Amino acid sequence: MGRGLHFPFQLGDLGTPRTVGSSQVIRQQLEQLLFTLPGERVNRPRFGCGVQRMVFGAASPESAATAEYIIRLNVQEFMRDQVRLDAVKVSAEDATLYVDILYTLLATGEEHAELFRRDLEAPP
Repeated sequence: MGRGLHFPFQLGDLGTPRTVGSSQVIRQQLEQLLFTLPGERVNRPRFGCGVQRMVFGAASPESAATAEYIIRLNVQEFMRDQVRLDAVKVSAEDATLYVDILYTLLATGEEHAELFRRDLEAPP
């Protein structure tokens, strides 16, 4: 896969776009998928899990299971050519959402574990 643009977009020391390695590109794509709200991207209205709005306050096992299911569906739909999702666990503590993801890069067979954190948003 090689290198890709850093997200969010940044310029390097020489004024050129900053890049990151392929495993970091995948991590950034997962993060975008997890925390983008469906409908937020004009040209990709179905893109995104929006898990930060699904789990608010004292997270119930049902809301965590729902978030995990939606994450699995979205990774399968939007990243199936890049990763195999091996495990996902969603939990909330105080006002912070935690998403643990274990996945395998299809191009290399490497297994990666990532922890994503986000402050929870109040429902509208």
